[in-house]
Amino acid sequence: MRAMKSLEDIIQPSTQFNKLFLDLLRKIFVYDPKKRITAREALKHPWFSELVEDDGTEAGRIRIERERIRANAEREGEKAFERVEHKR
Repeated sequence: MRAMKSLEDIIQPSTQFNKLFLDLLRKIFVYDPKKRITAREALKHPWFSELVEDDGTEAGRIRIERERIRANAEREGEKAFERVEHKR
């Protein structure tokens, strides 16, 4: 049986972007749910704030996707707040 590759073998920690991404993944992949990062905590992780330069790789696509996800999350949060306020 072959050993599983480590995250560092798959994602090279050669840039700050990748180092933060690896840190986030390590916190997400914790088996014990009491020790695992929550979704809310994960969204506040510094990786989501990291500026990415489009160097012709996936970086530009990832940045755009992160911005879209963040905008959708903010809109959903506002909608939920409006629903609560409307019920009062």
